[in-house]
Formats: sequence, C-alpha cells, structure tokens
Amino acid sequence: MGLFQSQPISENEENAIDGIMSYDNYNQTRKFALILFSINFIFLFIDCNNRAKGLWAINEAYYYVFHTHVVLALVTLMFILVSYRVILHSANEITLFHKVFAILFAFFALNYSAIISGWISQEINRPSNVYVIACFSVAVMVNFKSRVLAFLYGLSCLTFMISLTVSQEDPYMSFGYYMDVFLLVVISYFLSTVLYKFKQQNLRHKYYLEHLVMERTEELQAANNLLTKEIIERKRTEIEMVRLDRLNLIGEMAASISHEVRNPMTTVKGFLQLLLNKQDSKDKEYFNLMIEELDRANSILSEFLSISKNKPTMYEWYNINDVVTSTLPLVQADAQTNDKLLAIELNNVPDLQLDIQEIRQLILNLVRNGFEAMSSGGQLKIRTFCTKCEVVLVVADQGTGIEQSLLEKLGTPFFTTKEQGTGLGLAVCYGIVSRHNGRIIVETSPKGSTFNVNFDLGEQ
Repeated sequence: MGLFQSQPISENEENAIDGIMSYDNYNQTRKFALILFSINFIFLFIDCNNRAKGLWAINEAYYYVFHTHVVLALVTLMFILVSYRVILHSANEITLFHKVFAILFAFFALNYSAIISGWISQEINRPSNVYVIACFSVAVMVNFKSRVLAFLYGLSCLTFMISLTVSQEDPYMSFGYYMDVFLLVVISYFLSTVLYKFKQQNLRHKYYLEHLVMERTEELQAANNLLTKEIIERKRTEIEMVRLDRLNLIGEMAASISHEVRNPMTTVKGFLQLLLNKQDSKDKEYFNLMIEELDRANSILSEFLSISKNKPTMYEWYNINDVVTSTLPLVQADAQTNDKLLAIELNNVPDLQLDIQEIRQLILNLVRNGFEAMSSGGQLKIRTFCTKCEVVLVVADQGTGIEQSLLEKLGTPFFTTKEQGTGLGLAVCYGIVSRHNGRIIVETSPKGSTFNVNFDLGEQ
C-alpha cells in the first residue's frame, strides 16, 4: 500500500476537498500577511537605527533595504485589507478570486525574498536567509498543486539567480549560490508536495470515514426498522393467536352445546304455539312475545355457532367482486333504510377459494356495523384491490371511530358497545376470516373506521 493511496470518493467530494484546501490557503494567507506586516515594524525600526549610525551614507544598500521594507509594508497591508473585505464563512463560498489571491501572495513573498537575498543581502555581505525562510514558510503555511508549486518555486529561483548575477562578480561564489538555491528550491518543492498530498489524503480519509459511518448507520437503522417491524408483527400475531384461541374455545363450546340447547327450546316453542290457539285473546300477546324471544334466542345460537372453526365450509373458486355485487341489493336496501350513502370501488382482483355464504355474511356484518356507526347522511365505502401477495376487501365508514383501548377487544364474543347488540357480529367476522386464512386490520380515527380484510394469495 502506498503512502498516498486514494480512498473511493466521488467527484463532488474531490471538488469539496479542493474547496476546503483553497479555503485554508486563503485564511493562511491572511495570517501570513499579518505576521509579515507586524514583523516589518521591527525591520523599519532597524532601518532607522542604521540611518542614525550613518550606515546609509557608507553603503547605499541599506537605503535600498529601507525601501524594500516600505514595499513589504504596503503590499502586505493591501493583502490584509482585501482579505478582511472579502470574508469567507465556509469552503462552499470559494471562487477563482480566492484561489488566485493565495497564489499571488505566495508569488510575491518568494520573489520579494529572492530579490532581497540575491541582490541587497549580497551588497552588505549577508547570507540568503530571507529566501530560505520564505521558501519553507510557503511550503508549510499554504498548500498548492504540484504544477502551481513548480511555477512559483521555479520563477522565484530564476529571480534569485538573476539578482545574484547582477550583484555578485565572483563566478565561483555565484556558482556556489546557484547550487545552494537550486537545492533549496528542490527541497522546498518536495516538502510542499508531501504536505499537500498528506493533507489531501487526510481529507479523503475523513470523507471515507463519513461514508463508512453513514453506511453503518443506514445498516443499523435498517436492522432496527426490521427488528421493530418484526416485534410489532410478532405482537400482532400473538394478539391474533390469543383472539383465535378464544374464538376456537368458544366455537367448540358453541358446537357442543348449541344443538342441546336448541332441542328443549324447540319443544317449548311447539307447546307455546299449541297453547296459543287455546288461549283467550287477552293472553295471546304474551304467548306471541314468548315465541318471539325464543326465536331471538335461536338466532343468537345460530350466530354463536357460526364462530366455530370446525364449522363445515364449502370452498369454491369465486371472485370477491362477484360476491360484493351479488350482495349489493341487500346493502343498498340497508343504506336507504338507514339514510346513508354508499360508494363502491371494485378493482381487478384474482379469484379466491371462498365459502360464498360466509363471505356474504362477512360483508353484511361489516356494512351494517358501519351504518350503525354513522349518523344520517354519512357515506360508507366498499372497495377491493390487490397487492403482490394479498386480495383486500375494505369497508370504510365515516363514524366517530373506535377508542384505542377497545381495539384489542374487537372480535371477542359478547363484547359490544351497542345498547341492543349481542357482541357476536364481529366475532363471527373474525371466525369467517380465520377459516379463510385471512386477517382483519382495523384503522380508526375520529373521522371514521376502516376494516381491511386481507386474503393471502399464497394460502389459496
């Protein structure tokens, strides 16, 4: 693995990295200018002291040094004012101006120091420390691409050599300086390139880690969502199993005792009908009332018996749309009687194995419950549609909804919120749906309730 091995990031992120590095260069340039401007006051103080000592008269190079310090002060002040005038708040605001700004200042610093070291310093027998400091300062403080660095260091090296040629008459001394400055430029260029790639690699690694964190976060979120879904589904299944267990238990009880209860009831009803013909007219209404109550009790037993899972069923291939259509006259009659509106939306669905009588009973029970939940003028909607794995029958009313605390009790035999209800209607519906390997999902709000009956295509 190489020292600067790239991380897999997108082109947009590469542009973002370039923007960040340009943003840092701009801010570093401002700091660089402030440092030079502050140090320049010391240089000017030294120049004034040299003048007081009479050095300006002895060697005019000191006079030129003073002017170079004035130029340094003016140029750095100009860069400082511009940088504070054009303030950056983030790397997203970087433009070509900001990039050129940093390059121009580095160009000025290197060439200015090259002239000082190659010409004026030689006139007063001083080493080339100024150019050395400038080369390493640019390498450390700002980060440019290799071609920009080659241009800056190459041009400043040429400036140094020209200045040295003008000031240095000894060819042997000049050659030694040429070799020194060439080596300095090569080292500075290499250092700048290494630091640039190192910073670039750090930013790439940062983006790579951010990608990694995002991917892991998404994976954990997906796993968490899946776990939450499984927990909800398991809880729903457990509730449904408890409900079905209760239905099965009650159904078995219904199957075992309904016939035994009906026999004495039938006998009592027969004797009441015989006695009815022998009674005076004033007592007939009491006998009629007793017979009606026996018929009502028999009807309750019939509904109770419908809960039984062991009830014999006749499954045939039917389309649930046809069942809804055949039941529609009864539903429309109920709607007119109850002053309710009815909307039908039947979409194309595949055939299912159904007991048509039980499905009709299911539809009628759900529809009548919906009518009873609404006031006059309310609309009930019957809808069918198909998903990838289910056929869905929807019965939606515009009633006041069901309290959340009562949802888990729906389908429990003899549980009812109606004054005259038996609490067997929904229990029968759940029994029918269970025998058809389906499930009932209830959605409710203050604007109404929706009963979704889902028939699994995989179980057909």
